[in-house]
Amino acid sequence: MKKYLLIIFSCLLCFSCLAQTSGLKFHDGKFKIVQFTDLHWVESDSYKPKNDSTYNLMREIIRTERPDLVILTGDVVVSWNALRGWKRLAGLFAEEKMPFAVTFGNHDEETDMNNAQILEYLRTVPYNLTYDAEKLSGSGNCVLPVLSSDGKSEKWVLYLMDSHNLTQDRSFGYYDWIKHDQIDWYRRTSDQFTTRNKRTLPSLAFFHIPLPEHETARWVCREFGEKQEGVCASNINSGLLSSFIEKKDVIGVFVGHDHNNDYMVDWNGNIALAYGRKTGYPSAYNEVLSRGARVINLHEEEASFDSYIIDLDGTYFHYTFEQKNQGTGIPRFSGSFIQEFLVANWEDARWDQEMEMFKEAGMKYLIYAPALLTDERGKTTTNYPSSLTKKKQQNKTLEKCLRSAQKNGIKIFIGLNFNDRWWKVDYDADWLVGQMEIGNKVADELVALYKGKYPDAMYGWYWVWEVDNLNCMTAERQAILAKALNTNLDHLSEITPDMPFMLSPFMNHKVGGNAEEYGKMWETVFAQTHFRFGDIFSPQDCVGAGGLNLDNLSDWFSKLKQAVNTKPGLKFWGNVETFDQQFWVSAPLTRVKKQLDIVNGYVSNLICFAYSHYNSPFVVSNEYHQAYLQYCKEGKLPKVNVPQDVKNVLMLKASKGMEISWIPGSLEHVAGFNIYSNGTLLKKLQVHGNDFPTSFTDKEGNEDNVYEVSTYNVLDEESAKQKAINK
Repeated sequence: MKKYLLIIFSCLLCFSCLAQTSGLKFHDGKFKIVQFTDLHWVESDSYKPKNDSTYNLMREIIRTERPDLVILTGDVVVSWNALRGWKRLAGLFAEEKMPFAVTFGNHDEETDMNNAQILEYLRTVPYNLTYDAEKLSGSGNCVLPVLSSDGKSEKWVLYLMDSHNLTQDRSFGYYDWIKHDQIDWYRRTSDQFTTRNKRTLPSLAFFHIPLPEHETARWVCREFGEKQEGVCASNINSGLLSSFIEKKDVIGVFVGHDHNNDYMVDWNGNIALAYGRKTGYPSAYNEVLSRGARVINLHEEEASFDSYIIDLDGTYFHYTFEQKNQGTGIPRFSGSFIQEFLVANWEDARWDQEMEMFKEAGMKYLIYAPALLTDERGKTTTNYPSSLTKKKQQNKTLEKCLRSAQKNGIKIFIGLNFNDRWWKVDYDADWLVGQMEIGNKVADELVALYKGKYPDAMYGWYWVWEVDNLNCMTAERQAILAKALNTNLDHLSEITPDMPFMLSPFMNHKVGGNAEEYGKMWETVFAQTHFRFGDIFSPQDCVGAGGLNLDNLSDWFSKLKQAVNTKPGLKFWGNVETFDQQFWVSAPLTRVKKQLDIVNGYVSNLICFAYSHYNSPFVVSNEYHQAYLQYCKEGKLPKVNVPQDVKNVLMLKASKGMEISWIPGSLEHVAGFNIYSNGTLLKKLQVHGNDFPTSFTDKEGNEDNVYEVSTYNVLDEESAKQKAINK
């Protein structure tokens, strides 16, 4: 009986904690936070004009943005008669019916109230959500869960922490640090949310003084936004960020304190470290930024958020952060390319089938390209109704894709146009810019046709023109490339500023510039291009095509990472090739896992070329898909039995060459068949759906050749070879 009472009491305790903030929930999948920071409110007549300006700015931003929650990250009221200042601010939130919470800064209790007294007052006012979760170091350490749109489940968690004031022992530096009891509380609370929800909930943390990593992260990933002063952090690193990384829930840390900084660092998709924009008009020292705030929009069903800075003139530094590998630490695909020839005859039901498969594999992006294609003969076709082509050279596959994606929650990057003349690599500047202008017309048509109709699915643009390390190594060609990119970038920024732009170049270590030279080439191009914050550079890893291999892959991606770091706000993704170009078959999953492991160390997201073509259960053996799903759960590939040997292998003189035939044993675990000639692998024949090949013709063969046939599984583990008998 006592056991059951204890369980009931524990449940009631959880629900009572949740009830404190039951008003915070998503609305139609959206939840918006406005971060005000460093008001530096001085309660005196001489400061009244500046206080009024601060008050009016906050009210204007609240009315413009209509957030679900306001968070004040410290240094709010910093003078005597502090209660008067707090009362005026509380009145603003009451007037606007705006929930708010507060984290304390280093100046808040340099007044006639300490933080505990301020919190005691705040607990009496409407719309305040700040409280002491436990008896911890400091005041206002609390957690605010955000519920689903229907209010039935927890979706996100917001942690507020007191970053304290100054150190008592100055041998440790000037600013204090977040204490171990606070970190232990966070860790316990994080575990409770994970246990209760049976999954890790995406979370954000708010406090005043930045972490040491707000500086050191910049050494790895380039910040974007304003950095106009040094990072004034504690000299002591008490390990808070390492706990965030370990628990894999906090994906954004938002601070204030440094009045001339509002930058963000996307630390390879693991966590974002960001400043708010200073809000208060009173100046503590020489301050160069206009007053404003940071806005954070959470996504209900994803571990991602959009954020930007706002002031009275507009918004800046728009950026979408998404957690890498869904927070699992297991490198995985978030999306895939798909090509026209595969989908040409698909109807809605088949598209829905593909989208469901994508979701099952944990993917949310699909890159579909191009919308307009001009072949080597100059014939132009489009996969949408277009004024740029004849009606008989059009189809509606793109709309079918977008319709299914909108229904299933998949985001589409649309490739604009491509001309096969590109592969001649003549780099005629006028011709190339002319092609980009055609692409702009394609974009105009697609926006008019589909953006309003499929707003969530029509997500981004893909630049179809692939660049390599051989043909763009001169300054002249790099300038031409930059001009071509800018022709599209400038137009797309004007018509769809919210749609990211992606390109995916390739490289071949056997020809052209080496890894370092290729990185320098992109640095030069980046310096001349108008990429926006959140645009995406996603090079192909080229292992499938043979341009790189597992031994040199790390070197090339490390140099490209350095190049990306010269372009603030440009995202670095990796495009992993899941095929083997030698035979145009699916790559063994053992090789793909190694590619994922290597590329993951440099990028913030992983896509592939191409799951739909080489891993889909509707195209190849279902075991590729099932093994990948198990890998995503466990971080390791499953053991797969070696398939049975083939039987009755025969060789027969054909009209041209030799025909080799066989009878499969059991079809279980068979991904394909290997055909050998004189001990050398001649051909891999892959299983496609229920089509199991049973013969192959070696057009160059003769009766003197020794042929052998074996089966292989999705890990490329092979059965015994069976020798062909001359029939």
